[in-house]
Amino acid sequence: MKIFKLTYGLMAAAMLTFASCNLNDYPEFSDSDAFVAIQQTSASVAENGDTLKIPVMLTSLSGISGSVDFTISPDETAGAVEGEQYKLANASKTLTFSKDAATQYIVVVPIDNEKFTGDTKFTITLSNPQGAVLGANKTCNVTVEDDEHPLAFILGTLNAKGISYFNGEQEWEITFGKDANDLSKVWIYNLVPGGSSSSSPVYGIVNDEKTEIRIPVGQEIAKSSSYPKILLEGFYGDHSAFGIEDEHTADGDEDIPNGEYITGLIAADGTITIIDWFGSHVYTDDAATASAGWYNIMQSGIVLKK
Repeated sequence: MKIFKLTYGLMAAAMLTFASCNLNDYPEFSDSDAFVAIQQTSASVAENGDTLKIPVMLTSLSGISGSVDFTISPDETAGAVEGEQYKLANASKTLTFSKDAATQYIVVVPIDNEKFTGDTKFTITLSNPQGAVLGANKTCNVTVEDDEHPLAFILGTLNAKGISYFNGEQEWEITFGKDANDLSKVWIYNLVPGGSSSSSPVYGIVNDEKTEIRIPVGQEIAKSSSYPKILLEGFYGDHSAFGIEDEHTADGDEDIPNGEYITGLIAADGTITIIDWFGSHVYTDDAATASAGWYNIMQSGIVLKK
């Protein structure tokens, strides 16, 4: 009985507390809370690509009018120059807002200068707001991507086709991305179908003649909550079948040791033929000594085309 009375007392007190509140009391906002902000903190545009439109919004309760200025600051080490890598459609560098136009755009028009300068960057910074305050997002970092990269002919998404040791014929997509500092290095995403993680790309090095890519074995190619190590490993293919005279004439019988690499031959049109076997080898220990098997193994002769 005492427990019942105590419980009832607490319920009654709670009901009195709720009864004293007006359920129609909502937080109050006013146009004094209005702010203007860039809707994204980073953006990129290809040098030979379409116009980039960066939205800036004035947020208010009743849709007030206002304006904001913006400035452009080139990156200190790879600065984009207005008139060389891009131009702005906003000549005044001022955006004006109204009730019917609460969102305005900073419009960046890329310039294809047909020479390789590398990716360039600049920062847009909002300033001098009128009718509102600056919101938290007042800057946007913009990258102008150079399309004259020396490896542009193999960069991007490639269609891959070949034979899996486990699954037979397979088709999938592989993405080659450029390295920020090394013009001979590419980062490869989804190299092994069913055995790659987007957070663990592997790299390859292209020779000066741009006829060969070497992908070192032993790189982490995937992550798993079940296994501590998943590494890119492989076996030498029969190189003589691809017109290469060296000691590798067996097909898939010889491990590629650590410190060596999987080889891909690059044709003039950017088609890549991988002449070694490769796959995702799973280990049960961090030292990569206890094997748990393979997620997939692709046989030599895999062809990659744009």
